Amino acid sequence: MRCQPNGARDYFDRIPEEWDALYTTQGRFSRLADRFFRKALFQRRHLTLAHCGEIGGARVLDIGCGTGQYCLELARHGAAEVIGIDFAPSMVEYSRCRAQEAELDGICQFVRADFLSHEFSGTFNIVIAVGLFDYVDAPALVLRKIAGITAGRFLASFPRYSPLWSLQRKVRYRWIKHCPIHDYTRDQLEKLYTGAGFASWEIIPMKRGFFVVAQNNSS
Repeated sequence: MRCQPNGARDYFDRIPEEWDALYTTQGRFSRLADRFFRKALFQRRHLTLAHCGEIGGARVLDIGCGTGQYCLELARHGAAEVIGIDFAPSMVEYSRCRAQEAELDGICQFVRADFLSHEFSGTFNIVIAVGLFDYVDAPALVLRKIAGITAGRFLASFPRYSPLWSLQRKVRYRWIKHCPIHDYTRDQLEKLYTGAGFASWEIIPMKRGFFVVAQNNSS
């Protein structure tokens, strides 16, 4: 079973440079405009780094790593091992090149695979899934697997359902880009995390979504 459908994989396989540009203010005016209008992206990044806990020496997993932005950042903050997994081949190749350029390829490893079918070795001190659950068709299965490999903190973002915003996202992604898209309510998240088996969690509201900090007992 795939955690994301082929439509999402095909969409992200086409846009590694465009996606990576969202994280920087360098270059064209359009990138600056995107930074202004997509503040949620930078809010997620701030919350992720603020809630990781002790990064030094940690073993980290980034699910849906995209172009490796978070992987490289956590490696720079002292993580001992960072694994990024993504189902889009061009995203994984782009991440590997970025890691080599930053001389962090000894710490960062990137895997092209579907998360649900991939077998991981051991557990992770920090697991992140930022911008992943927008595109996941089976969130309960994904969360249960994550809980089983997390020996510390799991950080994730979820888009919040609202009638108008959710409709425009459906038009923009599902109908125009042929990429499935999902939204969540707070009640849905409570049920998902209750069923996943985490020791505890906190749901933090954001402008357009939720950021969830979950915890399992560290080994």
